[in-house]
Amino acid sequence: MKQRPFLLLLIALVYVAGFFLLDRWKTTLYYGDSNSYYLHVVSFFIYNDVGDYDRSISSLREVNPASPDPREDEFGIRLTDKGRRYIKYTLGVPVMEAPFFLLAHAYAKISPAYPANGWSKPYLLAVGLSTICYVLFGFFLLIGILNRHFPKGITTYAVLAIALATNLFYHATYVTMAHGFLFFDYCLLIYLSIKFYERPASWKALAIGALTGLITLTRVPELISVLIPLLWGVLSRQDLKERYRFFTRNYVYLLLAGAAFLVLFSPQVLYWHYVSGELIFNPYQGEGFNFLKPRIHKGWFHFANGWLIYTPIMAFSLIGLFFLKRSFPAPLLPILAFVGLHAYIHYSYYAWQYYPGLGSRPMVETYPLLAFGLAACWLFFTQKRWLCWIPIVAIAGFTWLNLFQTWQMKEGLIWSERGSWAFYYETFGARKPSLKALRAFDSNEIQPDSSKLAFAKTILAEGFEAYRHPAVDSSLSHQGNFSFLTQQEFDTLRHQAPLTGVQAVDWLRFGVYAYMRAEDRIRNRDLGPMLFVEWYDEKGVKKKSTHVRIPSYIGNDAYSIWSAGEPDQWGEAAFFARAPRKVNAGWHLKIFVKNPYRTRLHLDDLRVEVYGE
Repeated sequence: MKQRPFLLLLIALVYVAGFFLLDRWKTTLYYGDSNSYYLHVVSFFIYNDVGDYDRSISSLREVNPASPDPREDEFGIRLTDKGRRYIKYTLGVPVMEAPFFLLAHAYAKISPAYPANGWSKPYLLAVGLSTICYVLFGFFLLIGILNRHFPKGITTYAVLAIALATNLFYHATYVTMAHGFLFFDYCLLIYLSIKFYERPASWKALAIGALTGLITLTRVPELISVLIPLLWGVLSRQDLKERYRFFTRNYVYLLLAGAAFLVLFSPQVLYWHYVSGELIFNPYQGEGFNFLKPRIHKGWFHFANGWLIYTPIMAFSLIGLFFLKRSFPAPLLPILAFVGLHAYIHYSYYAWQYYPGLGSRPMVETYPLLAFGLAACWLFFTQKRWLCWIPIVAIAGFTWLNLFQTWQMKEGLIWSERGSWAFYYETFGARKPSLKALRAFDSNEIQPDSSKLAFAKTILAEGFEAYRHPAVDSSLSHQGNFSFLTQQEFDTLRHQAPLTGVQAVDWLRFGVYAYMRAEDRIRNRDLGPMLFVEWYDEKGVKKKSTHVRIPSYIGNDAYSIWSAGEPDQWGEAAFFARAPRKVNAGWHLKIFVKNPYRTRLHLDDLRVEVYGE
């Protein structure tokens, strides 16, 4: 079998198998960003309630009552001053979903087995598979482009690395969002840019303008995609001058591309005007950018969804940029300009973790460009006898890691958006939840093997029996006659607990028993009270702080990081923390409960113990 059909068949088999084995397609369109994009389609084609969405949302909740109502979310569907509701997500994804939706709608219309309501299985299956189809089309183009400039073996390595060892797999099989669609769009944009400069033509300019319009319609910051066709093949200052002269002589190409761009982006302008009365409208109100403080370093390297933490194989694509000039220099300036500006814009956004995603999802659309860096890196390695083994080992190892972590996400073992080094360490390679992982998830502290620790002493034991505070309650206790009932935003349990005799090598164990009555039960762990521990030095300067969500440790025998606790039973919220290196006898602890939602919780038997190794 020839290379391109073989690669496409292999990728299709892996992606389709992942799609059904992960088994998210039956519910993905019911929740989150996937649902918000899709609501555009259902509302426009079936319920005709654009600007209201009541019928569309009611139909969703009839099919799946567990779906949250986006009208009740402060960042969901909101009202404009004109009195109409709007979906903040732009129309590019719905446009690309529409052909698959219409096929499913036609089938549901003639099938007695499924209602034509936009939410039955034909719709979920067709729209869920749409991302995989677009990704395969993208790889079809990318393989052909890479083969023109690199040996086929190098192309194979580059394509397999992107397909199997990056979070593109997650975004094609696990969620239905913008990034898989954009992967195809950018592959096509690169293809058209190459073809345009080989033989300029008006239809190619129109196609490039329309495609950049579609890309911007998908995510407005992707307007910078225009840099790719403008800068393709520019290698020097002289080339830049020549490119300027080319477009001044052939300005009609720019006019045609600009007109096509406006036509493709116009549905968004019309939508904004319909819902708000304005041609230019900011649908992300309250979710801004701070361009003075871009957090690229966090977006790439933080354990809370950092790109190169969860997609480490793409580090080779950045290394390959140093070798690209000698193998195929045409995309180098577009890569540097686009990827650099893309990262600057997206990591100036307030929510730089970009939930949901296994790794930073805005980087997925850069992969068609970074494929050239990856290929250049693999080519360099294969030309060195002592390095030629790296591509195979890297692809195999990081493919395992990517597929395994995708499975961990599906099983709820990891939550990459809220990751930390401690939680990553405790869950790496884990096939089931553990108490250590749960404690690390909350506290951001690596947890020791308690069986190897030796108890040294207790520095605090508080049963609230003689505790003078209005929150002391006699209706319920774990031991003795009293407990502490949380219902304030802040409740201090101990202002100062001296750390006399504690050394830097010691582990401290913090624990408190908690009870949640059935009438006070919470369903979302983020609403639960937090036990905070702060470390202060002899000058009263805070040196360290950590916390755990208390209710998650009540009746959570499975150690799920998603648990909000079970009512009517006692459970101990406890964790270990290593003493800071400079701790001395003048240091002390402050222990308090932070409870912004004023959840009622009974606490008892607060203890701080010292352990040595």
